[in-house]
Amino acid sequence: MAIYAIGDVQGCYTELRQLLDAISFDPDSDLIWFTGDLVNRGPDNEQTLKFVKDLGSRAVVVLGNHDLYLLSVVFCDRAADPSDTIRDVLQSEHCEELCHWLRQQPLIHECGDHLLVHAGIPHIWSRQQAVALASEVENTLRGDDYADFLCGMYGNQPSVWNEHLTGMERLRCITNYLTRMRFVNANGELRFESNLGLDYAPSGSKAWFQHEPKIRESIVFGHWASLNGRTDNQQFIATDTGCVWGRMLTAVRLSDRRSFGVQGNSELQT
Repeated sequence: MAIYAIGDVQGCYTELRQLLDAISFDPDSDLIWFTGDLVNRGPDNEQTLKFVKDLGSRAVVVLGNHDLYLLSVVFCDRAADPSDTIRDVLQSEHCEELCHWLRQQPLIHECGDHLLVHAGIPHIWSRQQAVALASEVENTLRGDDYADFLCGMYGNQPSVWNEHLTGMERLRCITNYLTRMRFVNANGELRFESNLGLDYAPSGSKAWFQHEPKIRESIVFGHWASLNGRTDNQQFIATDTGCVWGRMLTAVRLSDRRSFGVQGNSELQT
């Protein structure tokens, strides 16, 4: 059995199927870990969601910021941005079914000495703390108040974790760390001024994985296409290589860290 971690698909269904062929994916024995952002920016979001959902127990999915965005559009009547490409989901007869399935997915998946997450885990959290905090958001999304959460989750504040946070502020802060984080200060303060590469860190900040972590296990993540799969640290496995920007869709075999990739469609660049 092999476990492959695949970076942000973002509706690039054709490339996903090509990548699964390239790794000779065997649904009877292999597992696929998806780092989140299954949808948006690419052309085939409904097909992607249906395919991954139908993989059943052969797929593990963690939620990304674009997945949460889709849920907020569906369940909060949020107006979709003109640059988004989720209309195929919104117009599908399977829209609610797919989105109710999506909201059941976790924010962190842990297995042995690997943790799977969309954006990352801040250096100020231990493994036990990160998993417990993620479960607070997961339980809310899976519960009766999921729409209230989705309608109130947006915002950059609070920008730093505090155990005494409560209510929506607490849930929003946890969600921002796990699904939006790139740069943070030494105290864990989130800095959203840049989504570019490591040379573009806001003053006083570094990439979240450049700080000394409390977690010693490997962290597998996506979200940050500007890294193009590089962290220069074996503990952190970056999988988003910018397929939706015309670069690559990448799978990493966790047993030996070997990477496999297929070329993205340059016409998708915006």
